[in-house]
Amino acid sequence: MRRGRLKGPLGSHERPASALGFRVVLAVFGVLVLLAGAVAAYVWTDQLWLVVLLGAGSVAACVNVYWVARRRRYERPSS
Repeated sequence: MRRGRLKGPLGSHERPASALGFRVVLAVFGVLVLLAGAVAAYVWTDQLWLVVLLGAGSVAACVNVYWVARRRRYERPSS
């Protein structure tokens, strides 16, 4: 692991590109799946625990989207 500031542009050999863009896509997909599951559980079943579980999972996935987006924002080069 190198110490100090990396000099090259993002995506170069000195500073490889981050996988955070792909993680944002996966996190948003997770939110959509959990939210659709919560809505489907509410409409098609009478299992309140399942709706609460999937709803809490979608809230946690939204927090993950926010966290990954913030990390991605700080990795962008300032120009």
